[in-house]
Amino acid sequence: MYGSNGGGRTRMGTKVLLNIYDLVPANEFLYPVGFGFHHSGVEIMGCEYSFASGAGVFESSDPKEAPGAKYRESIVMGTFEGGSNELRRVMDNLKNEFTGDSYNLVFRNCNHFANALCWALLKKKVPGYVNRLAEFGRCCSCLLPKELLENAPVGHEGGSTSSNSSGSGGSGFVSGGNSSTNDSKIEFFSGAGNTLGSSSATSNTTGSGFGSRLMSAVSASSSASRNEDLTDRREKVRQARMNKLLQQQS
Repeated sequence: MYGSNGGGRTRMGTKVLLNIYDLVPANEFLYPVGFGFHHSGVEIMGCEYSFASGAGVFESSDPKEAPGAKYRESIVMGTFEGGSNELRRVMDNLKNEFTGDSYNLVFRNCNHFANALCWALLKKKVPGYVNRLAEFGRCCSCLLPKELLENAPVGHEGGSTSSNSSGSGGSGFVSGGNSSTNDSKIEFFSGAGNTLGSSSATSNTTGSGFGSRLMSAVSASSSASRNEDLTDRREKVRQARMNKLLQQQS
């Protein structure tokens, strides 16, 4: 733990932290071998920045706290030599790339955003294990339902819209993009995010969790595949019987 000065100003610049969270209990076994289902955010100047479906890029004034996720560790990525204006410019560029409707669990998730932000600030990449399962997931993304791929396991709780990203405190959104300006409810681990322009929001944490939803999706996909295989086998048997019957009649 880095205390209240985490991600704050030092004599040499502003410390940048990568805060890493566990999304499933299985990480206790996966983490030691370089895997895991992780959420991450970048902490700088007292705020933590992350990315979610619906919300896009958002900031939180409570670093190391992510609804539905368990904080694991912080990694000092380096020191940012710029100030709040430079940080704002970086965030403005990234929010146009990481819009709320562009989220994808495998191809564009919170860890991809954290990596892009660390690269923009420090020219450093996040450790490979943070997003390794997503990289492997590219090979089997076709087996996962669209609803799971496009919904973030961690969203943003409460806060008001932020028109700048100076990181000077407060809680809100940095993102622009195609989000609605109507009030909305957040359902963590079901992918809904705060809507831009809402002054407040309520949270509705689902009991199933990301791990349960992922396992259910994989199970459903496997079940569908088995049903298709069974149908194919039955059709082949039926066709074989029809051919045999035609041969007997001729």
